[in-house]
Amino acid sequence: MKKVVSVGDVNTDIVFAGLDHIPLSEQDVLAQRLEMLVGGQAGNVARALSRLGVPVTFVGRVGDDEYGRVAVEQLKEDGVDVSGVIVDPDVRTGATVILSTGAERAFATYLGAISKVTGADVKREVLQQVSHMHVGSYYLLRDLQPEMEDVFDEARRLGVTVSVDPGWDSFEEWDAGLFDVLRKVDVFMPNEIEAMTVTQAATPESALEILDRYSDIVVIKMGGKGSLVKDGEKIVHCPAFEVPVVDVTAAGDVFNAGFLYGFLNGWDLRRCAEFGNACGAISVTRVGVSGMMSGVREVESFLAARSRGTVGGEVRV
Repeated sequence: MKKVVSVGDVNTDIVFAGLDHIPLSEQDVLAQRLEMLVGGQAGNVARALSRLGVPVTFVGRVGDDEYGRVAVEQLKEDGVDVSGVIVDPDVRTGATVILSTGAERAFATYLGAISKVTGADVKREVLQQVSHMHVGSYYLLRDLQPEMEDVFDEARRLGVTVSVDPGWDSFEEWDAGLFDVLRKVDVFMPNEIEAMTVTQAATPESALEILDRYSDIVVIKMGGKGSLVKDGEKIVHCPAFEVPVVDVTAAGDVFNAGFLYGFLNGWDLRRCAEFGNACGAISVTRVGVSGMMSGVREVESFLAARSRGTVGGEVRV
């Protein structure tokens, strides 16, 4: 199996789940469940890929605090190589408060160590050992953004493919050099709101056409509407699976891991998207990042139960 380095954010997620609605200003809404979990886009993808049997190294920063130690331990428990984690004594570990009704979410994030990742943190010796690099929460990586092109150029010189999930731009700028770096990205993985906002397009389909001019493969996550993928002239819409929705907090990250698992194995777009959809569907039936699938076998069983199963290790689509 090809090796991966996941670069970016790992943080504490404080999840208030089971809300009747997302509160407005001055409102107080009761949560049915409270979870304190390890999250962050890049960290979630690293953990989910590792559960799928992919060797993963995580590169990012945490503070010298309890949250940081818990985050590193969770990565290790999921089999992720944490040799690329830098403990930064000058900042605190990032944290996100998540308000979730199950189908709808709101976030408040303290950046802390998340924004302090630099190009120098992505060591050349790490890139020499992997086949793929994933970058999560692009817009939050403020110190890395000016060096992102150089990091991607180095990766491409070494034959390393690159994927990027932009995440939400909490700074509401929706630029940060993204279109410049996208020309060096193999797989771009926004959700539909991010894709439409960054392109100023009215529909996910229109956003897909614009983004396809830059990145080799564009994957737009559309929640209950499934996923939309374009690779040059080929467009695939893969419908979502119908499952009881408990919490959608980490679904996009878990989808990313499933799609990348297929990409690393050389699968076609539809097969990648369906496997990713299955991983995401499993995750929404549970709270937060605890909803990650246990491994490939669970995903194959999920597909088999829905007549899109596996025969001789091959996913039927």
